[in-house]
Amino acid sequence: MYSSLKLVIVFLLLSSGYASAHELTPTYVELKQSYVENVLTTSVYLWNGRADVLYYRVNVYDKDMKEVEFFSLPAEIVKLEYTKRQKIDVYMSSLNARKAVYICTRSQILKGLKQKTVISSKICSKIK
Repeated sequence: MYSSLKLVIVFLLLSSGYASAHELTPTYVELKQSYVENVLTTSVYLWNGRADVLYYRVNVYDKDMKEVEFFSLPAEIVKLEYTKRQKIDVYMSSLNARKAVYICTRSQILKGLKQKTVISSKICSKIK
């Protein structure tokens, strides 16, 4: 049993040496009134730290991780080259904003990708 524990620890140490993911900043965002009545907005910045991923999907969720209706610019699915940064503007109605808790991005893995070890990552910012 002791040797299997050592093996697990060694595996965790070796596998954690290189972690590729994307970033979503700021961690906490505040919704503000947009130029359109009853529409709130905020901005987040997405950074691609994954050479194997080019596309990211933007979503807004409530406290139970159920999707909340929103609109984002430049798009709901953003193409982003490796090590590049993209500003994403998120808009939602005042009614939907009452339910919204998280703005998240999820890496979109291309169908038919030959590498079988690819993992989809999801990063969220919390709405104040």
